[in-house]
Amino acid sequence: MRKTIVIGYGNTLRRDDGAGVAAADRLARDRPGANVLTSQELHPEMAEEVAACDLTVFIDASVRTPTVRVTRVSPGDSMHGADGHALSPAGVLALCSGLYGRTPEEAMLVEIPAFQCGFGETMSPGTLRMIDCGVQLISELLAGKDTSRLITTVKS
Repeated sequence: MRKTIVIGYGNTLRRDDGAGVAAADRLARDRPGANVLTSQELHPEMAEEVAACDLTVFIDASVRTPTVRVTRVSPGDSMHGADGHALSPAGVLALCSGLYGRTPEEAMLVEIPAFQCGFGETMSPGTLRMIDCGVQLISELLAGKDTSRLITTVKS
Protein backbone atom coordinates (compact mmCIF):
# COMPACT_ATOMS: atom_id res chain seq x y z
CA MET A 1 0.00 0.00 0.00
CA ARG A 2 1.28 3.44 -0.94
CA LYS A 3 2.00 5.89 1.83
CA THR A 4 0.08 9.06 0.99
CA ILE A 5 -0.28 12.58 2.30
CA VAL A 6 -2.82 15.21 1.26
CA ILE A 7 -2.00 18.84 2.07
CA GLY A 8 -4.70 21.48 1.64
CA TYR A 9 -3.58 25.07 2.03
CA GLY A 10 -4.91 28.59 1.69
CA ASN A 11 -6.29 31.55 3.62
CA THR A 12 -9.72 30.71 5.05
CA LEU A 13 -10.30 34.40 5.86
CA ARG A 14 -10.12 35.34 2.14
CA ARG A 15 -13.27 33.56 0.95
CA ASP A 16 -12.47 31.23 -2.00
CA ASP A 17 -8.74 31.24 -1.19
CA GLY A 18 -9.61 28.73 1.55
CA ALA A 19 -10.79 26.13 -1.01
CA GLY A 20 -7.71 23.93 -0.51
CA VAL A 21 -8.30 23.78 3.24
CA ALA A 22 -12.03 23.11 2.78
CA ALA A 23 -11.37 20.28 0.31
CA ALA A 24 -8.77 18.71 2.61
CA ASP A 25 -11.11 18.96 5.60
CA ARG A 26 -13.84 17.20 3.60
CA LEU A 27 -11.42 14.44 2.53
CA ALA A 28 -10.39 13.93 6.15
CA ARG A 29 -14.07 13.52 7.14
CA ASP A 30 -14.90 11.25 4.19
CA ARG A 31 -11.77 9.10 4.50
CA PRO A 32 -11.08 8.48 8.20
CA GLY A 33 -7.50 7.44 8.73
CA ALA A 34 -6.24 9.33 5.68
CA ASN A 35 -3.09 11.37 6.25
CA VAL A 36 -4.43 14.90 5.70
CA LEU A 37 -2.85 18.21 6.72
CA THR A 38 -4.21 21.74 6.42
CA SER A 39 -2.29 24.96 6.67
CA GLN A 40 -2.46 28.58 5.60
CA GLU A 41 0.67 28.03 3.53
CA LEU A 42 3.30 25.39 2.85
CA HIS A 43 6.15 25.20 5.38
CA PRO A 44 9.68 23.76 5.16
CA GLU A 45 8.85 21.48 8.12
CA MET A 46 6.43 19.56 5.85
CA ALA A 47 9.31 18.26 3.72
CA GLU A 48 10.24 15.46 6.12
CA GLU A 49 6.78 13.89 6.07
CA VAL A 50 6.35 14.47 2.32
CA ALA A 51 9.72 12.79 1.62
CA ALA A 52 8.56 9.65 3.43
CA CYS A 53 5.48 9.32 1.19
CA ASP A 54 4.93 7.62 -2.15
CA LEU A 55 2.13 9.99 -3.20
CA THR A 56 1.61 13.62 -2.22
CA VAL A 57 -1.47 15.61 -3.20
CA PHE A 58 -1.32 19.37 -2.70
CA ILE A 59 -4.66 21.24 -2.87
CA ASP A 60 -4.87 24.98 -3.41
CA ALA A 61 -7.24 27.62 -4.74
CA SER A 62 -6.39 29.26 -8.04
CA VAL A 63 -7.62 32.29 -9.94
CA ARG A 64 -5.84 30.96 -13.06
CA THR A 65 -8.27 28.15 -13.89
CA PRO A 66 -12.06 28.07 -14.45
CA THR A 67 -12.29 24.37 -13.52
CA VAL A 68 -10.45 21.88 -11.31
CA ARG A 69 -6.96 21.38 -12.70
CA VAL A 70 -4.55 18.60 -11.74
CA THR A 71 -0.87 18.83 -12.60
CA ARG A 72 2.12 16.68 -11.79
CA VAL A 73 4.68 18.45 -9.65
CA SER A 74 8.43 17.88 -9.73
CA PRO A 75 11.16 19.46 -7.61
CA GLY A 76 11.71 23.07 -8.59
CA ASP A 77 14.78 25.21 -8.98
CA SER A 78 13.22 27.77 -6.67
CA MET A 79 11.36 27.12 -3.44
CA HIS A 80 9.11 30.17 -3.71
CA GLY A 81 5.76 30.05 -5.46
CA ALA A 82 4.74 32.48 -8.17
CA ASP A 83 1.26 32.63 -6.66
CA GLY A 84 2.24 34.48 -3.49
CA HIS A 85 2.63 31.49 -1.20
CA ALA A 86 5.87 31.45 0.75
CA LEU A 87 6.77 27.94 -0.43
CA SER A 88 5.46 26.22 -3.55
CA PRO A 89 4.72 22.48 -3.96
CA ALA A 90 7.80 22.27 -6.21
CA GLY A 91 9.76 24.01 -3.44
CA VAL A 92 8.64 21.44 -0.86
CA LEU A 93 9.80 18.69 -3.22
CA ALA A 94 13.13 20.48 -3.74
CA LEU A 95 13.59 20.48 0.04
CA CYS A 96 12.72 16.75 0.15
CA SER A 97 15.37 16.02 -2.43
CA GLY A 98 18.01 18.27 -0.91
CA LEU A 99 17.50 17.34 2.73
CA TYR A 100 16.39 13.70 2.55
CA GLY A 101 17.61 12.53 -0.86
CA ARG A 102 14.10 11.36 -1.74
CA THR A 103 10.88 12.71 -3.21
CA PRO A 104 7.49 11.01 -3.54
CA GLU A 105 7.05 8.74 -6.58
CA GLU A 106 4.10 10.94 -7.53
CA ALA A 107 3.19 14.47 -6.53
CA MET A 108 0.08 16.27 -7.76
CA LEU A 109 -1.25 19.78 -7.39
CA VAL A 110 -5.04 20.02 -7.46
CA GLU A 111 -6.10 23.59 -8.16
CA ILE A 112 -9.67 24.59 -7.32
CA PRO A 113 -11.02 27.72 -9.02
CA ALA A 114 -11.32 30.78 -6.82
CA PHE A 115 -13.78 33.42 -7.97
CA GLN A 116 -14.02 35.73 -4.94
CA CYS A 117 -11.01 36.32 -2.70
CA GLY A 118 -12.07 39.36 -0.71
CA PHE A 119 -12.23 39.36 3.07
CA GLY A 120 -14.75 36.91 4.51
CA GLU A 121 -15.24 33.30 5.48
CA THR A 122 -17.98 32.23 3.06
CA MET A 123 -17.12 30.77 -0.32
CA SER A 124 -18.78 31.54 -3.62
CA PRO A 125 -21.28 28.99 -4.99
CA GLY A 126 -18.98 28.30 -7.95
CA THR A 127 -16.02 27.45 -5.76
CA LEU A 128 -18.18 25.26 -3.51
CA ARG A 129 -19.24 23.25 -6.59
CA MET A 130 -15.61 22.96 -7.71
CA ILE A 131 -14.59 21.73 -4.24
CA ASP A 132 -17.09 18.88 -4.70
CA CYS A 133 -15.46 18.02 -8.05
CA GLY A 134 -11.96 18.23 -6.58
CA VAL A 135 -12.81 16.02 -3.60
CA GLN A 136 -14.34 13.41 -5.92
CA LEU A 137 -11.28 13.41 -8.15
CA ILE A 138 -8.85 13.16 -5.23
CA SER A 139 -10.93 10.33 -3.70
CA GLU A 140 -10.61 8.43 -6.98
CA LEU A 141 -6.88 9.09 -7.07
CA LEU A 142 -6.45 7.86 -3.48
CA ALA A 143 -8.54 4.77 -4.25
CA GLY A 144 -6.13 3.89 -7.04
CA LYS A 145 -8.54 4.59 -9.91
CA ASP A 146 -7.10 5.69 -13.23
CA THR A 147 -7.26 9.48 -13.32
CA SER A 148 -4.38 9.91 -15.80
CA ARG A 149 -6.69 11.44 -18.43
CA LEU A 150 -7.24 14.39 -16.07
CA ILE A 151 -3.61 15.06 -15.18
CA THR A 152 -1.35 17.54 -16.95
CA THR A 153 2.43 17.36 -16.71
CA VAL A 154 4.06 20.77 -16.36
CA LYS A 155 7.79 21.38 -16.25
CA SER A 156 8.79 23.55 -13.29
